[in-house]
Amino acid sequence: ELPKSGVKYILSEALSDGIVAVNSSSLPVASSCMKEFVHLVAGEAQVVAETAKKSTIQPTHLVQALKNLGFGDMADEIATFADQELEAKKKKPKRKKKRLEDSGLSMADLEAKQAALFAKAAKKTAAF
Repeated sequence: ELPKSGVKYILSEALSDGIVAVNSSSLPVASSCMKEFVHLVAGEAQVVAETAKKSTIQPTHLVQALKNLGFGDMADEIATFADQELEAKKKKPKRKKKRLEDSGLSMADLEAKQAALFAKAAKKTAAF
């Protein structure tokens, strides 16, 4: 079951006009509906991915699944959103892993430290 707070948030976003309120006893039913919808789309996306001979579901597979299920208008919105997310991801600078460089130790010091750790591990293993 989906978290009630998340379901309530999604429902309040969908019903933003404020005319209709959501009774708390409706949340489990709405959660079940949302879960079934996700299962339906995911299942169809899996079929689309398998047809394309892919082992990972991509955003394009989800968009095609929505179209196959008759949610063409929603699919267009999702495709636009996916494109925006992809562009944002491309613009985001990648984090460089510089743990070795930032350690302040020379390569010889790092190798000595590694050898000491291996020796310690070997000693522990030999004790068993």
